Amino acid sequence: MQANYYLDIHIMDSADDGELTLAHLRNQIYSILHGVFREIPNTFALALEISAKQKAKMRKKELKYHAPVLPQYDVLRIFAAEQNSLEQLIERIKGHWKVRDYAILNHPTAVPTAKVTGYKSYFRFRIPTLKTERNAAEKTESRNARRLKEAKKMPYFKVSSQSTGQGFTVNIEILDVDLNHPHYGLPENYTNPDNPHVKDLNGLPDSYGLARKQQAFSLPVFEVI
Repeated sequence: MQANYYLDIHIMDSADDGELTLAHLRNQIYSILHGVFREIPNTFALALEISAKQKAKMRKKELKYHAPVLPQYDVLRIFAAEQNSLEQLIERIKGHWKVRDYAILNHPTAVPTAKVTGYKSYFRFRIPTLKTERNAAEKTESRNARRLKEAKKMPYFKVSSQSTGQGFTVNIEILDVDLNHPHYGLPENYTNPDNPHVKDLNGLPDSYGLARKQQAFSLPVFEVI
């Protein structure tokens, strides 16, 4: 994945505490993006960012309740190798009423390499079903329960299967990438040194815009404008 260009999609945070929460609106916009990701595979990579305005709201809430709050991502940052790919993406989504009403699309532009402060990888976080553990006699907490606890701290999207129409949750695991580390700071089972795509962190995004185990790639981190 060559993250040469990016597009920021700002989700308009509603004051409504009912249906129009930030999480709900973010999910609605992502569902539209996911449709394009499926139609044009291996092209778009997703990152989650927080605007300065949203960070200020989070700090205010932390001071009020004297406790940390989970990150409230209000920017969907989409990367692509070519600017034209992002322009195609805009053409496909800009007419949707949810995008018109609840999102602001920035113009696709080159990644500001001089302002990059680090790199991250975004993976789909899978939770094993109880069926897969039915025959496993574990004395300690099951892997399913353990992963469910971890997932509660992660951002997620609700999506529907294209084939069955059934809804399911896509949890997103966000990991820092260290380019000087043998495994780039990623868990060893997420990388495969014998696979050149992984060795160069040049795997391709899946239909969710995310990296896969042994198809890892990193995305640059820089400030939201």
